[in-house]
Amino acid sequence: MRIFIAFEGSFEPFDVSPDETVEAVKLMIKDYFHIPLSEDKQGRRYLELMYAGAALKDSWSIADVGVSFCSTLKCFVKEEDKPALYVFNAVTQETMPIMENISLLGKKVSDLRTLLTLRCGFPVSVYCLRTPQGLEMYDCNTLRDYQTEIGTTLRLDVWDGWKEFLVGCLLGQKLKVQRYLSEEGPVLKYGR
Repeated sequence: MRIFIAFEGSFEPFDVSPDETVEAVKLMIKDYFHIPLSEDKQGRRYLELMYAGAALKDSWSIADVGVSFCSTLKCFVKEEDKPALYVFNAVTQETMPIMENISLLGKKVSDLRTLLTLRCGFPVSVYCLRTPQGLEMYDCNTLRDYQTEIGTTLRLDVWDGWKEFLVGCLLGQKLKVQRYLSEEGPVLKYGR
């Protein structure tokens, strides 16, 4: 069956079998147009095929998605950056991707903490960062000093007494927050 591929101003015919997968067609396109694709720690560069406005999944067969004789599929080269780091927030139980340049790894821990404070809203004074091995990271050191590499997941831990207070703030529990501000030692002492 003959189909046409529209790619960067070109319109080329391809002969494919109806039971051919989208992944196999992508390989044909890659070889025909000599498209360099890659996947590494910083990101990936891949092909995306579209038909009738929908992106096609690699495992689908051409016939299953309704591609018929002389149909035109659009092909795009997509680039996707991967996060430089991930930070697991022990308060919210969420992992935050840090989409920064790789140069972040040469910066000080204090720079990352400033960035995290802007993202999560926690004051710098109520939390510390830890390596995957649980080692506390100090502001004056660089991330590389802790053997931090691209894709590493660090942990944001709050000091004792702060977790419940911060959860109350995040959930809008006014009475719980007021109680911690008036009664709890660590929060009362450093919260003002």
